[in-house]
Amino acid sequence: MQAPTPAAVSTLVRIPPVAGELTGSWFRRMAASYGLPAQDLLRGILNGPHQVQVTGTPGTGLELFFNTPARMALTRSTGLPLSRLAHLLPALAAPHGRLADGENLRAAWYMPGEAWVGACPSCTGRSWRPGRPVLVYPGTAGHICLRHRCWLLAHPGRPASIPLETLPEVLTAHRHHAALVRARPDAAEVVALAAAVVWSWQVQGWRSETVWQDRVRRLAAVTGSMPTAVVAHALVSYPETIAVARLLGAPRWQQRLRETAAAEGAGAATELLLREISRRADRPWLADWLIAYTRTRPRKAAQTDPLDRWLRRLTAADGTESDGLWTVHRTAARPTEYSDRAGFLTDRRARTVCEEAGAAFLTGGWEPVPLPRLGSAPCP
Repeated sequence: MQAPTPAAVSTLVRIPPVAGELTGSWFRRMAASYGLPAQDLLRGILNGPHQVQVTGTPGTGLELFFNTPARMALTRSTGLPLSRLAHLLPALAAPHGRLADGENLRAAWYMPGEAWVGACPSCTGRSWRPGRPVLVYPGTAGHICLRHRCWLLAHPGRPASIPLETLPEVLTAHRHHAALVRARPDAAEVVALAAAVVWSWQVQGWRSETVWQDRVRRLAAVTGSMPTAVVAHALVSYPETIAVARLLGAPRWQQRLRETAAAEGAGAATELLLREISRRADRPWLADWLIAYTRTRPRKAAQTDPLDRWLRRLTAADGTESDGLWTVHRTAARPTEYSDRAGFLTDRRARTVCEEAGAAFLTGGWEPVPLPRLGSAPCP
């Protein structure tokens, strides 16, 4: 991830927020600098002529949400305009759906509505405090620190990450991922569809597959975990996911597939796509296997296959990307819960696998899914 840096704020605020930080994380760190509980600091900042209502506590939710009057009170206390604060603290971009506006100031401690990680401590430097880590939203591709070669994990109390020195293909994939994000505003949707495509391969348990087996062994070694505990982690299929995303999102390849389908038919376009995927995934046997599979699978499976659906929509469009091109059918989507993925990928009980993975802080953090709207974050 790009190194987040503290921003200059009013002298009232001793601890400036880090770009992309959880508002709850910032309040915890700021309160610690005053020697106050976060709840007391919150009530002090929101103190005014109208009643203040705070739902939950820092122990019940990591993120802190405000209604509109409370956000205005925060801007007055910090001396920063709301636009600047919302740029640094994404949860301030819009009021939470459960916090009604009106004269009264309302705030609530809820769990974040999207993935979060601990910021790279080497990049954020003195912003870290013992027991008060800097928690940030990684966004579309901020889950890896290229400078310090680590995959950032979600631990609420201390730094946690996966060293990537023995996983160089992950670092290479992240460079490609970052380039895709710069090129496409919808990169998160493109990657989510690619993740669904790769997931459809993972659940088939290919006997010819050795790349993932080797990567699982290396990941297990650096995390000190059993292979069965890491097999469901997003890192395992990350290089293939980004390779597929780059191909599907390339305008030149989209045009070539349209032209092939128009001139030679859908079957020729499908074979062309699968052979290029096989080449980019560095699996020479994959194209023939997938071509054979497409000819023998049940019709219902073909209707929900994420790659087939994408190609049908692409070739039906007249030279431009059609609406819903990156939509993934819910039955084909890669499961967002670690336990659900573990249930498909291992023969062990999902609960046992998740306990082992949780001990290494592997069950949270970034996932290849479209980014939700923070303003409609779910409540506990």
